[in-house]
Amino acid sequence: MKQYLCLAAIALLQLGGPLFSMTLIPANHPFIQYVGRWDLTDSLHPKHSWPGVYIIVSFTGSSIGIRSNDATNYYNVYIDGTLHRVFHGEKQGDADYILADSLGKGEHTLMLSKRNISFDEIFTVSGFLLDDGARLLPPPPLPARRIEFVGDSFTAAESNEATAQSLPWVERFPVTNIDKGFGPVIARHYGAQYHTTCRSGGGMYCDWQGIRDLTLPERFNRTLMERDTPKWDFKQWVPDLVMVCLGLNDYSGLKGKDATTFTTPSSMSSREGTWRTDTRRSKPTARLPARSLRLSTQPESFRKPFPGSGFWGDAGARHTHPHGVRRSAEGRAAALLAYCRLAGIRPHSGNQYTCSVFEQTHGAS
Repeated sequence: MKQYLCLAAIALLQLGGPLFSMTLIPANHPFIQYVGRWDLTDSLHPKHSWPGVYIIVSFTGSSIGIRSNDATNYYNVYIDGTLHRVFHGEKQGDADYILADSLGKGEHTLMLSKRNISFDEIFTVSGFLLDDGARLLPPPPLPARRIEFVGDSFTAAESNEATAQSLPWVERFPVTNIDKGFGPVIARHYGAQYHTTCRSGGGMYCDWQGIRDLTLPERFNRTLMERDTPKWDFKQWVPDLVMVCLGLNDYSGLKGKDATTFTTPSSMSSREGTWRTDTRRSKPTARLPARSLRLSTQPESFRKPFPGSGFWGDAGARHTHPHGVRRSAEGRAAALLAYCRLAGIRPHSGNQYTCSVFEQTHGAS
């Protein structure tokens, strides 16, 4: 009889059934840190859809679980700063899952980060599950520095762990790991928290198919990637630096359809100038130093900064194209890090460069 009960309990765990021996900590607990664009309108069921969002919680006990509604995406589970496993839910609707168990007794910190991008779905978290008698602890302070990465599939690190040249869309999910993309790599280098506001196939002027209402500027004010409401409150998270890496899909979408747009930069420049103006209103203290375009295909006039924009560098802004270095995350990160060094941005330790961006608001540390 005991054997059957044990097998039944294991089956419940595998099916995402309730974990009766654990205590649910509701999702609105003040010690749970949500980073990225989260819809907290229903604080008991925070929603998300952008790639790269993450949660940080500190807790006591030897295990931790989650109650979530997501049978699509994959997540990195870090325990005390070390990758513990990759988690993927397999049950529709709210379900309970163990994220980590058999941990040493004492205090631990979990970071749960969404690895991949997916379309047309909204996902929720309803709380965390702890051992009976365990509790959440005050979370570690988030880094003071903040960087936002705005881009396309390269920013989302789509299929960066794939071994095949081409995969069907859903098969790309488990082999995408945004934590190894250039955005999080740069953020870790500078000791910063980050947002990855990116959508595969998106561009500045159009998407990869030439559709002009499927762009990042069209979605930039959204809390949820595919929904027009609720609008994102830019005041709740103001970055020190915004890196815009767009243009590859514009080139693909317009090639052979509207070649004049890319031989005459006025349309694209107007689009980007308008978006930058809108972004400046929402992020008045942020620096927007870079855009990523296929510069080898553009006339010299298109590569110049926007006059009178009031942005970083203004007359001397440097534009970088990490895709052209090599396709590895390390190559793209190296290109953008080189840009940052030229711009005088200093990493959080071990670098001789003078900080002229973060130092303005965070001092010289």
